Amino acid sequence: MSPDPKDSITPTPRERELMMLIARGMQNKNIAYELKISENTVRAHIGNIMRKYRLQNRTQIAIIYALKTVPLSLRPDRARSVANPAAVKPAPALAQAPRVPTAPD
Repeated sequence: MSPDPKDSITPTPRERELMMLIARGMQNKNIAYELKISENTVRAHIGNIMRKYRLQNRTQIAIIYALKTVPLSLRPDRARSVANPAAVKPAPALAQAPRVPTAPD
């Protein structure tokens, strides 16, 4: 299985800013105001991001941003889990809250 080319692409600092604001659900005019640039510049940056990552919409930009900002501790380690399934620890079970007796009706 070959690595995903999207993993090796690095956004510029400005593209990263835009991706964050898109992930927060902001519209182009609000992004332009926030970054003190024109809406046309915002659209140009979005077009560059979409071309660079081969995306079709803003939702995909938000997903790429989220995947790139997830801490390493939360990322699934696919190589280790495939090569050695015993090395992957199961998630600890959540403790249940003790039941509190209620008064009869």
